[in-house]
Amino acid sequence: MSTAILDAEKIPGQSLDIKTVIPACPIAVYQFRAQRLAELAQESGLAEYFGLLEQLVSAQQKVAALDGLAAKSCFGPEPRLDLTQSKPMALDHFEWGNYWQSVLLELVSELMPKVSAELRIVLKDLVKADADVVQGYAKSMLSGHLAEVPSQYSLFIWAALSVYWSHWAVDVAEGLAMVGESHRRLCPVCGSHPVGSVIKDEPRTGLRYLHCSLCETQWHEVRAECTACGESKGVNLWAETETNAAIRIESCDTCKGYTKMFFTDINPKLEVAVDDLATMVMDNHLVEHGFSVTTVNPLLLAHEQDEGFQPSEQPHAKVGDIH
Repeated sequence: MSTAILDAEKIPGQSLDIKTVIPACPIAVYQFRAQRLAELAQESGLAEYFGLLEQLVSAQQKVAALDGLAAKSCFGPEPRLDLTQSKPMALDHFEWGNYWQSVLLELVSELMPKVSAELRIVLKDLVKADADVVQGYAKSMLSGHLAEVPSQYSLFIWAALSVYWSHWAVDVAEGLAMVGESHRRLCPVCGSHPVGSVIKDEPRTGLRYLHCSLCETQWHEVRAECTACGESKGVNLWAETETNAAIRIESCDTCKGYTKMFFTDINPKLEVAVDDLATMVMDNHLVEHGFSVTTVNPLLLAHEQDEGFQPSEQPHAKVGDIH
């Protein structure tokens, strides 16, 4: 596989007179993600897994669309947040309680008639587990300790947490956008790692936003800087073939981290989580060259990422260059 390399220093800087935080519309996010999963299922080589993910994301969309009394019953009262502090919806910054478990029950209810008999057993065991145990699993996942959670439950727990967080994150993100609040590495709303970089054509072509792996918020980060350590020297862009590829990888020689970039201004069909999963072969080449991923994909929560991964640190999963 051929490699195209661009020196990130040649990318011009960007004015910060832009919207630094873009609140998510959870219903639209999940709808778009489910559509992309369906589109890529066959060519991904993981048709069965993509089919399961489509069912799960479609269930997320349905729960996110609840309103009125149904929404109040599922999501509970609006959490009390201190909007004066950094990352107000971070794990230890507010009382998030266990209402997210109601979201989990709704997701399982949606999935039960559609999944295999084997998976139904897994889901039944999950919803029958002691509430305090499941709460502990959630805390472990939000703290980055994925190995403390049974691997068969991780995908579904994170999906429920994402729906809960994204439901309440919208107003917080809108408030942060008003004051121009942003953070380089972590989500300014909940402090989670990004899934990847999204290069947009609106409000101006070429703007880069990082997409949160938990609450789906997007926040602006200037181009030509490492999204993990902020270094501008030794940052390179990699592509499988040509320099104007719609999916590229940005690597950093300083921290040896990398993040995938999705140029939706070139291909508007790209969806950050789905297309990251569909292009894992690119990650393998980066790993071989000693780089590590600095992002988290909610559709593939690998337990190998657990060692040393904290919410305020760089994830540990191995990844590195493209040839």
